[in-house]
Amino acid sequence: MNVIRIRRLICLGIQLCWMCNLFGQNSEPSFHWKQDSNHLALLRNDIIIWQLNFNKNQDKPYFHPLRTPHGFEITLERPEDHPWHRGLWFSFKDINGTNYWEEDVKKGVSTGRSIIKDVKTSLNKDFSAEISIRLSYEDKLGKILEEKRTLYLSSPVKDSGYSIVWKQKFTALKKARLYLEKPAKHGGVKWGGYAGLSYRGSLSLQNPTFLASNGWKWSQDTTGYGEKVKWLDVHGQVKDRENTYAGITMFDHPKNPRYPSPWYIWYASGKNLFFCTTFSFDKPLILEKGEKMNLLYKTFIHDGQVPAETLTKMFDVFSKKNK
Repeated sequence: MNVIRIRRLICLGIQLCWMCNLFGQNSEPSFHWKQDSNHLALLRNDIIIWQLNFNKNQDKPYFHPLRTPHGFEITLERPEDHPWHRGLWFSFKDINGTNYWEEDVKKGVSTGRSIIKDVKTSLNKDFSAEISIRLSYEDKLGKILEEKRTLYLSSPVKDSGYSIVWKQKFTALKKARLYLEKPAKHGGVKWGGYAGLSYRGSLSLQNPTFLASNGWKWSQDTTGYGEKVKWLDVHGQVKDRENTYAGITMFDHPKNPRYPSPWYIWYASGKNLFFCTTFSFDKPLILEKGEKMNLLYKTFIHDGQVPAETLTKMFDVFSKKNK
């Protein structure tokens, strides 16, 4: 037996021991739900696979932690550099000139409020779930938008990944101008262009690589991007786990306004990992009083490095099923 083979066997043994410690000694891990007035979580033994946080005092429901089916954490919650970054979440940047993104650190909420009015959950035996949330977007002058959000979470029990489908239905109670800080691509600031469905990544994902539906692949520091693609994936090597990868993919949908939307990326090695998809990147979107807007996205949380061909097939299924 050569040295390389011995090393591989040792690494495999270490990983198997770690997995036993993480999920227990049983070959069939036990999944179960945990729920209270502010959280809903799916656990595998004692480890949270995903948790939805919906504290009504904090606005903006969000997912953290998010872990892959094998238990690798991929989200970061409220880091010091941007305490309003909440793992995986949706937020507008600017409605009628009021900021709905950055927050008062002491209060934990933005000037523009994304108020959680109601949350209903439907939990299935296969550990998939359907969650309905009502939100009210308000400034100091009153209500501007109402949103009915439905989240569909697939079961992670037998797969190397699971999905969250986001169906969002907005109604304008008065005229609403949806925009953001103008990006450099349109004569604005270097850091402009972020809003919408957003992801802040865990620093346990080492040397991450971005992969886009247009064939773009990138692993260097970048701020901006702003290209229109159907889906965007980021994956990285799990810290201290040789040849072990985890990541997340976001899929846009042909029914969304201004499809395909531009994507904003903010990545600096060892410091921050963030990206979002936003239909207001190029110009404001105006909703007149009484007008409705629907958004539809899919996020895929996965172990390993998923080939572009596989992600394209997933996009095709997603886009056709929800026409």
